[in-house]
Amino acid sequence: MRGVAWWAVLSSVLAPVVLVSGWLVSAALQGPGYDPQTDTISELAGSGAVDPWMMAGAIGTLGVCHLVTALGLRAAGALGRIALALGGVAAVLVAFSPVPMSGGSMRHSSSVVVGYAFLAVWPALAAFRRRDRQAWALRPALAVAVSVLFLLGALWFADEEWGHGDAGLVERVLTSGQALWPLVVVASCLMPEWSRHLAPELVAEPVAIRDAWQGSRVQSGGMSAKTLVTVHAVVPGARPFRRVEIQGYDAGPAFRPEDVLRLCRDRGHHDVNLDDPAQVTWVGGGAGTWS
Repeated sequence: MRGVAWWAVLSSVLAPVVLVSGWLVSAALQGPGYDPQTDTISELAGSGAVDPWMMAGAIGTLGVCHLVTALGLRAAGALGRIALALGGVAAVLVAFSPVPMSGGSMRHSSSVVVGYAFLAVWPALAAFRRRDRQAWALRPALAVAVSVLFLLGALWFADEEWGHGDAGLVERVLTSGQALWPLVVVASCLMPEWSRHLAPELVAEPVAIRDAWQGSRVQSGGMSAKTLVTVHAVVPGARPFRRVEIQGYDAGPAFRPEDVLRLCRDRGHHDVNLDDPAQVTWVGGGAGTWS
């Protein structure tokens, strides 16, 4: 697979499944005293929780998944992959640093902050010097926007935590987003390849049309327009087309007569009669020739 190792695909799918399953099962085990809307995920892996190993194991597995994804996501920029890997390491440290029954834990808190920071900035860094230019999730504008949202989410969580609000709900939203984004990136890298396997003629068609289009322009360049519309000869290929000129300017490819009328309407000509030689010049065949 182009730009993504098979094990990275599996790990990116596993990461959000393990995280969400972990907190759902662990929360159910705690009983009515635990409120997922106000209580954090860390409390499920804390010293006073019922079966804390379950949530701790889910967090640790999440971290390992991020590490594996970072190793196999060759399409992303190196800095982004490093940040994702460091975020995974931090998640493993969180799993081995449970919060105590009372008070806080500097090791736990620092691991959470560092891990969240790396997972927040990795989308933007992954778009820097990326290898796959077709993966839409690695486009700089989108990737930077995602990182900004994650960073703003940290302020949202802090506000809920200090204000004794819905910190648990906010934390679940943010961690779910961070767990899902590697899967989104992997999927965007694989989409062109899936398209080639499912419908290779549709993927190759734009390139073939572009090359044939450029060739036909060279052959007929400089032609003066004697009528409003000139429809040139059929360009053979997987999907034959005819190049259309309107008032001497390239209007686009047409695959059938309806396309000629559409191109005319797009340029403000709504009353074109394809059968009127004063309006339309057909080169290399009339309105019924398309192959």
